[in-house]
Amino acid sequence: MTKISKGEGPPDPGQGRRVEGVGKSSGPGRGTAPGPGTGSAADGLPAGSGSAGEGRARSPHRIDLADGGGRWADLIVPSPAPSAEVAAAAEGLGGEFDTLAYAGRGGARFAMEEKVPPGYVLVEFARTGPGYFDLGSVDWDGREAVALGDSSTSRRFERRVMWCDNLYPLRFRVRCDDRAEWVIVIRSVRAVRALGTAATGRGSEVLLHTGPAGGLVTRLHAAKGSLRVEGHKPRRPHTPATSPAVLASVYERPYEDVRALPEGPLLVAVLDGDGDWPLEVGELPEPRPRKGLWARLFGRQLTRPP
Repeated sequence: MTKISKGEGPPDPGQGRRVEGVGKSSGPGRGTAPGPGTGSAADGLPAGSGSAGEGRARSPHRIDLADGGGRWADLIVPSPAPSAEVAAAAEGLGGEFDTLAYAGRGGARFAMEEKVPPGYVLVEFARTGPGYFDLGSVDWDGREAVALGDSSTSRRFERRVMWCDNLYPLRFRVRCDDRAEWVIVIRSVRAVRALGTAATGRGSEVLLHTGPAGGLVTRLHAAKGSLRVEGHKPRRPHTPATSPAVLASVYERPYEDVRALPEGPLLVAVLDGDGDWPLEVGELPEPRPRKGLWARLFGRQLTRPP
């Protein structure tokens, strides 16, 4: 078990450190924009219209999962014991550490008390209450870093994967209604389940591909749904970030496609997965030849994927 080091500066007991008025902000992330009268002073927005006490923003604080997680106990489940296959593959993707959880109410910017080992980490978040919710990470000087998305469904966890260089404690930015309460859970990548040859799920998820390169079959049957799948390759700490590979991306139409799946280990992140979804791993079909005008003119044979 890797020991988690404390972040810079002693925080107040049980409280995350606020990150306010530091550096510049690049504006709202990829979520629903704050509506009038629903912001939080902690996020640099007008205070909301909630009543005193119940609607007031509450500073983010660490949840002691050893005591059951308090009011979030019915939502936060223990990390599963990884299989030998997952543990071996995840070793090169991220470090091992105890699960961390922070909760709060209303918008906020805060830094965790702990530093986690360098590598990929799983970020899960859920909220209760009315209005919007949008989560992003913040870099060392307070600027927007990674947009982690939003949650439009109350009391259901969204799961994302993000890279942590261990240069500083993880910092987060929350935008939401002052009356909304939320929880953010940070887990080791050893908590993922294996993709194998096929997997099904609902909503967002992160899976681990450990096999050879092949083809990833994705399907979307809903007439008005969305499905986006990204692949995150291993990387070394303190190296420039690379964009994840797009393994599927479709919105509001029935869809079935096969795209190249890189060799594992690879973290496969399902984003914007409306409803139930299946993923299948197989061989990438050979491109079918097609002759067209340019092929006839230049004596070439053009190809296209099936």
